[in-house]
Amino acid sequence: MAKFNEQLLQIWNEWEEATGEDANNPNDFIDWAISNGKLTPRPEDLRRIFRRQVSTALRQALKIDENGTTYRAKQCVSIIENGAQRTLWFDVDKGGTPQLRRKAARQRRDSIANDVYRAMSDVEHMNFQFPQDEPIQFVLDFTEDYNERKALEMMDTDTKDTG
Repeated sequence: MAKFNEQLLQIWNEWEEATGEDANNPNDFIDWAISNGKLTPRPEDLRRIFRRQVSTALRQALKIDENGTTYRAKQCVSIIENGAQRTLWFDVDKGGTPQLRRKAARQRRDSIANDVYRAMSDVEHMNFQFPQDEPIQFVLDFTEDYNERKALEMMDTDTKDTG
């Protein structure tokens, strides 16, 4: 996979040079890459497309409990089994062992922490790269963001119930 990603990045860089643009749209890149014979489907691509579609559908399955909390009805956890990584999905209302539920929550938190780390590193670099610009601020306290989204979700739920 890494080799394919490296090849894809090399093709993207070639396309970036060809366009001369500061920012580019992946859809335009795909059109260019396909029409120039630089990108062709691989045999496993169809299975990956279906897997991504299934995962997206499962990830977007939401329910609202009696407390008014909207939650993801399906959760996933990655495990290592016989030396291979597998992703298991479970319905939080019907199944999943306590260990799977804890592991899913821990993995979700780790994923968020990785995203925050990467975002902070990106901001640090952009501030370093462009010291003449006003520094970009990245606030790590998400409490207000959570509360805003929770309030909006509750308002949306109330609107649906009364509408």
